[in-house]
Amino acid sequence: MSSIKCDMHVHSFHSRKSSRWILRSMKTPECFTPPELVYSIAQRRGMDLVTITDINTIEGCLEIAGLPGVFISEEVSTRLPESRKTVHLLVYDLTPEQHEEICILRRNFFELVGYLKEEKLLHSLAHPFFFPGEELTPREFARVVRCLDLVETLNGTRSSYENNAVASVVRAAREDPSFCCFTGGSDDHCSRFIGLTYTSVEVANNLSEFLDGIRQGRGLPEGQNGSAVRAAYSIYSIAYSFYRDRFTHRKVPAMATLVADRFFHPSVTEEEPTVWHRVDFLLHQMLKWTRHSDKLDFEAFLSRELMEIGRDLNLSPKNPGLVDEGIDEKTFKILNRLTNRLLQHYLPLMVKRICDGKLLDAMEAFTALIPVVLLNFPYPIAHLDRKRGRDAMEKISGRIVGGNTCGRSAEKRAWITDTIDDLNGVSRTLQKLSSIAVSSGRKLSLITCQNRPLSFPGWVVNFSPLLEFPIPGYHVKLLSVPPFLEMLRFIDENDFGMLYISTPGPLGVAALAIGKLLGIPTVAIYHTDFPRHINQIVQDARIGEFAVSAMSWFYGSVDRILVPSRFYIDDLVSMGVPEEKMTIFPRGTDSDRFSPVWHNSSTLLKYGGRQETVKLLYVGRISIEKDLDVLAEAFLRLRETRDDLELYIAGNGPYLPELRRMLEGSGAYFCEALSGEELYRVYASSDIFVFPSTTDTFGNSVLEAQSSGLPAIVTNLGGPQEIIIPGRSGLVYSGRDVEDLMEAIVSLADNMELRLNMSVEARKIGLSRSWTTALETIWNAPFKIGNDLKPWVMTPPGRTSSLTRHEKQLQTADLCPDSVI
Repeated sequence: MSSIKCDMHVHSFHSRKSSRWILRSMKTPECFTPPELVYSIAQRRGMDLVTITDINTIEGCLEIAGLPGVFISEEVSTRLPESRKTVHLLVYDLTPEQHEEICILRRNFFELVGYLKEEKLLHSLAHPFFFPGEELTPREFARVVRCLDLVETLNGTRSSYENNAVASVVRAAREDPSFCCFTGGSDDHCSRFIGLTYTSVEVANNLSEFLDGIRQGRGLPEGQNGSAVRAAYSIYSIAYSFYRDRFTHRKVPAMATLVADRFFHPSVTEEEPTVWHRVDFLLHQMLKWTRHSDKLDFEAFLSRELMEIGRDLNLSPKNPGLVDEGIDEKTFKILNRLTNRLLQHYLPLMVKRICDGKLLDAMEAFTALIPVVLLNFPYPIAHLDRKRGRDAMEKISGRIVGGNTCGRSAEKRAWITDTIDDLNGVSRTLQKLSSIAVSSGRKLSLITCQNRPLSFPGWVVNFSPLLEFPIPGYHVKLLSVPPFLEMLRFIDENDFGMLYISTPGPLGVAALAIGKLLGIPTVAIYHTDFPRHINQIVQDARIGEFAVSAMSWFYGSVDRILVPSRFYIDDLVSMGVPEEKMTIFPRGTDSDRFSPVWHNSSTLLKYGGRQETVKLLYVGRISIEKDLDVLAEAFLRLRETRDDLELYIAGNGPYLPELRRMLEGSGAYFCEALSGEELYRVYASSDIFVFPSTTDTFGNSVLEAQSSGLPAIVTNLGGPQEIIIPGRSGLVYSGRDVEDLMEAIVSLADNMELRLNMSVEARKIGLSRSWTTALETIWNAPFKIGNDLKPWVMTPPGRTSSLTRHEKQLQTADLCPDSVI
């Protein structure tokens, strides 16, 4: 006695109408595989029996019925009588007469099943969680599986998430924990995957014993699950086979056509390159050299790339295995490479023409990108198909089994960011959170896209960008266009349960699209006030309005938003973003490092200062949007009468040369960008921290200064005002008001006792904000809207006729309860 194997679900070109919308829209049939090719491949892959399950027809089986080991089967499309929803049944070992009766009865699922049982025809529910039309409700699903003899638990086009859940859901629906009548099949539509998924019966010698073994529950589904890459390949293969004649009538090199044929067009024998193919290749190579131009049209560029692939595959010794396992992976790599090269050709061309003011020429390059998008369309379609099956599985299993049998991992998450090792608060935040995630055993992947290498702790994935370009007016900051297909596949295969998106650039938009395609919750972090930054940089109200619209669209599209302060929650609400999506984004600081213990009176002397002075400090990026012109003007006016004030500026950025010129010889000293112990010493050895930015959403350096025991002066615009306690750990002044800033500086500079008291309160704030707590809060956030949205303190009261606003802050500070610290 021996085992018998058979692929119990496979199609030929007699399956005419496709169940896939993208193929129906192109008016292509379900499959192009000849029945004799099905038989040949099945035999080569070790199938002892061969059948074809074309949809509502047995013509494919009849064409090979005389061959050894063949039996007649079909995939029957039937409908539930009440809802008219479609269900597919695989019916095995039938006669032409039985097929005719099935064609009549298939309009009513229950009448059809009654006939199949009466005739003792073995039948199985195909792809249980994938429905060609409207999805079944859990109640309908349970009713269907209770009627049937068999259920397909391993379908070669469906994901492991779906396949792995079938058995438990079916047993629960049937209320029969011992039910084990299952089948498996490739559901192949393109000839490449026939026999890679199948059903085996251990003790069987012929067809009758094989089918009896399946009926008795001894059938064992074996082989491979499906994937989005495999499903996309099938779409490519079917579409190419349909349009092949159109391609060959165009002036496409013969070598390019041969390459496409070998990848996508099913045939019994593989055509090897002839002398003509090699000559044709060389002629086109010569033509390419003589016509090299950046005006290459899409078809010519595509042909050229296919020829390059052809050189690798066909002009070298015979490349084995193209028709064997792995063709979908090879195709993905080649199409991804082809897409990337097309984008690398046209994207810089488009950007260059825009920068040169050639908008019409830029539109021509943009139009050339449309075929690139269409070339990749099968991959997003395949992922959407997977999402649909997964959603149906979770809905049905949730009702029948009482939970999600195979959901995404809630403890595995990805954080997508354009900036990861730059000198800014976003990078420092991500570096710290990543480090804590590693030490606490959390699975957090940081995903970025840049050309420079990264040396960074944690699970960091750096995709090579297709294009890097500077932000107009802000050339030190680069935006990257990521390889979308690679990023999509990485996120899908790693089964992330949540995507955090730090930046709304090309990388962030790609992550948002991937989240929608895969059904993964997206959480955007509002790190940067781009509309105000852009207004300050470009000084163009129309560009600023466009930035507001873009931010409104992006943040309105995500599932949740973490916002650093109440100020920016109100700001986003004014842009039209729903408040119920938002909650406060906690930040932390390393209070052991940013600490008063690093104080050293000689630290700042090496930068040029004097001993007996009041030392003002700014730490951060040196750029125009930080309002450093206001700080410079206030300091210069104070120095006209007070040489006991010194200003220390630690940082780097595009505004540094201009700021040096403004402050030259005025008692201002530049420390460049600092890190480590030198940064801790500079913080702790200063007297007052001044942060003039009106566009920072949080202000990490303000929290670092408070932790170091420094009173902080911040503006009434943006997030930093919610870090300090006005009057107790610092002061708030009116943004971009030079007089108000001067007054705040004098209030603290002239009152050492006040500074010392504020230093104590500031240190308490630093101690209360740890990175470990911040990560815990983010990781476990229920995203509830409630009291967490309230800032620590309300906006400070305005001026009165008798007191300055800063005196009023000092007076009202006594009313603040200790619980806010």
